[in-house]
Amino acid sequence: MKVLLLADVCNPNWASLPEFSYSLAESISAHVSVVLVTHIRNKADISAKEGQFKEVIYIDNEYVAAPLHKLGKFLKAIGIGGWMTNMALKAPSNIAFEYELYKLLKIRINNNEFDLIHRISPVSPTIPSPIATWVSTPFILGPLNGSLPWPKQFDKEIKKEREFLIHVRNVYKYLPYCKKTFHRAVKILSAFKHLDKDVPDEDKEKIIRFNELGVDTEFYKPGEKANRPDKCCQFLFVGRLVPYKCPHVAILAFLNSKQLRANHRLVIVGDGPERRVLQELIDNNGLAHCIEIVGWKKQRDVARYMSEADVFVFPTIREVGGNVIIEAMSSGLPSIVPDYGGPSELVDEAIGIKIPLLNRDEFQDAYTVSMEELAVNTEKRQRLSINARKRALAEHSWSIKGAQIKKIYDDIKK
Repeated sequence: MKVLLLADVCNPNWASLPEFSYSLAESISAHVSVVLVTHIRNKADISAKEGQFKEVIYIDNEYVAAPLHKLGKFLKAIGIGGWMTNMALKAPSNIAFEYELYKLLKIRINNNEFDLIHRISPVSPTIPSPIATWVSTPFILGPLNGSLPWPKQFDKEIKKEREFLIHVRNVYKYLPYCKKTFHRAVKILSAFKHLDKDVPDEDKEKIIRFNELGVDTEFYKPGEKANRPDKCCQFLFVGRLVPYKCPHVAILAFLNSKQLRANHRLVIVGDGPERRVLQELIDNNGLAHCIEIVGWKKQRDVARYMSEADVFVFPTIREVGGNVIIEAMSSGLPSIVPDYGGPSELVDEAIGIKIPLLNRDEFQDAYTVSMEELAVNTEKRQRLSINARKRALAEHSWSIKGAQIKKIYDDIKK
């Protein structure tokens, strides 16, 4: 089987989606013959790797992508828009990307060289894939992710994120190629349930549950819990310090709990616009002895912090995915997460605790109680830890991901 794999965003050395896409593509290539099509910006990093791809083709659409990237940076600088705005600006770039790809490979595609064409990135359902309408080769769309509504009870965080497109998001459905992308796909890989509403009703039968998240289970694994006082539970937060990730919830749990302040510890790994405010919250309330912000760290350092921790806290109120939860899972960490979005489907009572997204005060109180419970209940903590590691090995390792995709390919070709 020979597959044309489209991955505009795909780089082994860039965090988040670029790294996930590269790892997924590499995992797929262990099972089928892959011709990878990606952006020219990824050439140096991919060329330096000894990948398993049959062929890598690099597309240059900078005549569109570069100006839009500059516009995105300008909007951010003047305080307009966030992640959703960046996604909107990527749609024209991706149309240009696939146009250049089609010009380059039209003859090969029309000669039926490829059994399947599969777009694995970008993952946003708002970005159409026009090549699906230009070819007769079976086309697979996804994994798709995004589309999670902002919880209205957290209006303060929404305003701080400056997402002005939140009110007109559904306009994307009327853009060129959008509906036809779904109609022409033979299968649609949908990461989580909240995304399904973006798929037209007549195409929902094509949905297969599959997300873009995965983990290297040998890189992220449990380690020794050394260099700390007896009975001290070490909590860990990893993520960008931005309003919707809500790291302040974990800090306020310590502020509100004498038990946590006196006996336990919180380490915050990450950086971002909220760091100064969070540090002031720690300093002004005398929490520096038990809470530390260590800043942005490379992946090997993140893996070390996870191996040394006991519990992962991730109180984000709008997380469409949550790969960091899978990394924590692989490290044997029970997770405390909101019962909303991606975290709600990644975590269950066997591996962690889910907190209902009620109003701000009730959410905070419940989060504090859950942290207190896991801090002292070592038996439960150990049980959740063992289950988390087993779950990561069984469902989320990259080798498993490639095999799952191969099965989908086989089912299509039957």
